[in-house]
Amino acid sequence: MSNNSIIYMDIAELCGRVKSIGYFGSYTREDYIEGVSDINVFAITEDKSLLIELASNDFSPVVLSENDLQKICSEGEPLCYYIIFDSKVVCGSINATFIKTQKTCERLKKQIVSFLQMSIEGFFRGDQISSLSNAYKSFRSLIQWKYCLTHDMIPLSNKDLDNACKELNMQCATFDDIVNLRKVRMPITLWSLNKIYKEINSQIHIPFPSPIKINELTKGKLSKILLNDKVYLITNEGDRIEV
Repeated sequence: MSNNSIIYMDIAELCGRVKSIGYFGSYTREDYIEGVSDINVFAITEDKSLLIELASNDFSPVVLSENDLQKICSEGEPLCYYIIFDSKVVCGSINATFIKTQKTCERLKKQIVSFLQMSIEGFFRGDQISSLSNAYKSFRSLIQWKYCLTHDMIPLSNKDLDNACKELNMQCATFDDIVNLRKVRMPITLWSLNKIYKEINSQIHIPFPSPIKINELTKGKLSKILLNDKVYLITNEGDRIEV
């Protein structure tokens, strides 16, 4: 029995406890990279205990009631778009309609910096999977945000993202590099991460310094980037460096 079949059966066993359950994200497409990509699972149910249950099986779960799903769909949350248009339903049905709003593009833009921050933090603590995955998500969100500003759809697959990137006249080679690193599971370098930072910073303001500058300021011992009214770099030794 294949690993996919086992995972499908694990999800199917929960059908009696949900209105609907299934996968969404790269696991439904050819973009999934075993050991690198998350297996995103959604469950439409009032049973919130499923969140812990799914997470304990190494899934990245989203558990929503039907009312919560309808609410985020009416508000234009990208998560609703993913569940409706980028999913494979195992059982049940999705009874909601996505409505694009101003919040749709704003949320995609907000994700860019959050994912980049997690990528840089992951790099300095030696978590290459986290660093590479979040660098990919950050640049993906950049393309999605820019595309969202002028279109009603959000590009999802790597192929659609690449086409959108070219249409937007962005630095698509940078995105291609990240995709290729994920395919062969190669660690991202400080130079590559800095290149991604510079491309994103040319499109939106990033409130913290570049990875190379962070490396210089912390001597390679970054623990956390703290964003408050000011920006601080917290080192492994507990020092707080204001930037």
